[in-house]
Amino acid sequence: MKMNSYKDEFIWIIGASSGIGAALARELAVRGATLALSARSKDELDKLASSLNGNHKVFILDVTDAKTIVGTVQAIHATFGRIDRVVFLAAVYVPMKIDALDASVTKQIIDINLTGAFNVTEAVIPIFKTQKTKAQIALCGSVAGYIGLPGGQPYSATKAAVINLAESLYAECANDFDVKLISPGFVRTPLTDKNDFKMPMMIEPEQAAVEIANGLLLRSIEIHFPKTFTALLKLLCLLPYSLSLRITRKIKS
Repeated sequence: MKMNSYKDEFIWIIGASSGIGAALARELAVRGATLALSARSKDELDKLASSLNGNHKVFILDVTDAKTIVGTVQAIHATFGRIDRVVFLAAVYVPMKIDALDASVTKQIIDINLTGAFNVTEAVIPIFKTQKTKAQIALCGSVAGYIGLPGGQPYSATKAAVINLAESLYAECANDFDVKLISPGFVRTPLTDKNDFKMPMMIEPEQAAVEIANGLLLRSIEIHFPKTFTALLKLLCLLPYSLSLRITRKIKS
């Protein structure tokens, strides 16, 4: 078996109907994985599943509904016999300024991006602990969660929280299952299409999918890309606030 192969693995992708999730599904299917595909859009998932080689299954899911998630986890486990990896990519994004926040939109973003990640994590842990082979959960943060930037709220705050969740999961549960944190930079998706500013070092979802598919197999907890862009932001985070916040105040969203 090749080092980058996913042959005989059963992988659940949440947020698979478009963008990075759909591209990752295509990449993992080519590498031999059998997929459980989840999102809210049945039509898009059905189209995706029918375009892939293999016996993949669609499971419609709203990540804000904790009870439904538990039932979906049980259904996937019953269908495939085990779940080797769970990749949580569900997210919504609406660019807003802090002084013009919309409370209902803010709640929706928090419910999907953050509460959804908690809901999925809570539902899969009991299943993972019953399995004989060590499983993996990958949560999608963002470089937007590294440091507060203008125009990125409340999305950035939810991604900072997901980063923290992944770190806590690793600290508490690394002996029971593997934890990965996915930290994309700018990727051309329906979410980034909402931005009206120039996005540096933009990559295509297919490139992001390759980075994720390779990274899930490595020992490092974080899968971040593109490397030049993420390195610059990581360096910014190392600076004292007196310097880093002076820089971020000059960024125009």
